[in-house]
Amino acid sequence: MKNYLLALIPLLLCPMPAKANIDESIEKTTQYLMKNWRSDETLQKLFPPQVLSVPKGTTVYGGCGEHMMGDDVGGSYYCPYTHTVILDKSQLKAFHEAFGASSVAYVIAHEFSHALQGQFKIKLEDPNHELQADCMAGVFIAVGSEELDVTREDTISMAQAAYNIGDKTHGTGAQRAFALMGGMGRVDFDCKPSSIEKLANNEITHPLYKTLTRTRSGAGGIDLAPTPYRKTAKGALGLKSGFFSF
Repeated sequence: MKNYLLALIPLLLCPMPAKANIDESIEKTTQYLMKNWRSDETLQKLFPPQVLSVPKGTTVYGGCGEHMMGDDVGGSYYCPYTHTVILDKSQLKAFHEAFGASSVAYVIAHEFSHALQGQFKIKLEDPNHELQADCMAGVFIAVGSEELDVTREDTISMAQAAYNIGDKTHGTGAQRAFALMGGMGRVDFDCKPSSIEKLANNEITHPLYKTLTRTRSGAGGIDLAPTPYRKTAKGALGLKSGFFSF
């Protein structure tokens, strides 16, 4: 989720009203995700990632720093070597102003999902790795609208916009939105590598996916409220008795 700020300028010209400030959104989302992680039976024995919210330009030494002299933070990301989510506060503030609290929830949940992939030693080729993280982000924030003051519609819009403000190794806007919807339990779609592979190859025949491919932003009037396929991390990833069953 790096290097999006310049491309966000057109979106910031018509920012959405934010009900909570950026610090509150970061704190509420992080605390919610920590609680969610610890309450999931699959993740209870795994440590959730450390989360650091830092100003843009903060220098990180070692770990995921590209050089011994350090690496300036220029976007939110997950560092697998230190099991740490680095949140670029300037980036999140820009997202918050454009999309509200939903964007903060989406970004942090996406990076938490990368932490989960790291814990289970899942490494897929891009865009599959990123699409799976979107799917798991949907699992994490499926019931978060009430606690986090976010809407599914705004989260989907952020996922679609992320395609246009980031590099295309993350999947198309429609793919990211559908992955999120699958994780949220809105559609019968899981986060297993085999399912993500079909999505990356545009082999999904679900009518909602077809609708998303025709919509540049937003959910195209799709009713996102129902959750008939509620998921846990274990169910979404296809875990069985502690082992993968892909």
